[in-house]
Amino acid sequence: MRRSVSHLYNVHIRSWDDQDIKGYTELLSDPEAMKFISAGTTRDMAAATNEISTFKKEMADQNWSRWAVSIGLEGSFIGYAGFAKKEYGINFGNRFLRKYWGTPYPFIAIHLALEYGFKHLGFEKIYTLTNIQHHRALEMNRAFLHAPHIAGQVIETPYGPHVKIDLTCERFKEISPANLARIERFSRRMKTAEQTKLA
Repeated sequence: MRRSVSHLYNVHIRSWDDQDIKGYTELLSDPEAMKFISAGTTRDMAAATNEISTFKKEMADQNWSRWAVSIGLEGSFIGYAGFAKKEYGINFGNRFLRKYWGTPYPFIAIHLALEYGFKHLGFEKIYTLTNIQHHRALEMNRAFLHAPHIAGQVIETPYGPHVKIDLTCERFKEISPANLARIERFSRRMKTAEQTKLA
């Protein structure tokens, strides 16, 4: 049975199940979505199944990992957001199906996952590591952090230079009111669009 970890405006970060394999395979097999992930190569259904198994095991062992994201608890997979233990500490990562790029849903899911990490899991600091050519992801980081420009340490990796951006619990608390206000505006626009469709 699916378990919702947190939700806001019907966007859920939640546990994984076998129904998510199809959607996660779609994400991993999309060259555009994978362009700046590791070596930039696509992956198949077997890889998706294995990764989901890893996420589920991590959740069972430590009560956190990368969470599946859906619109409605029983909705289809639209992406993931969450944490992993990596070389520099607790890494935050997120990826979404291309058709949801530019929608409010990734922004809401990112807020939910970070809020849960800082508030319920007790993380003091997390980091993201983003390819310096991945302009869409860097712009999302800049917008979420309310920063005039991206500031972080550039680290050379086997897959090219990446920007390491740290986020503390204190800074997250500072930016949360503005992000929640932005999410509220998203919600009003979504409701207006839905009402227009029904009219």
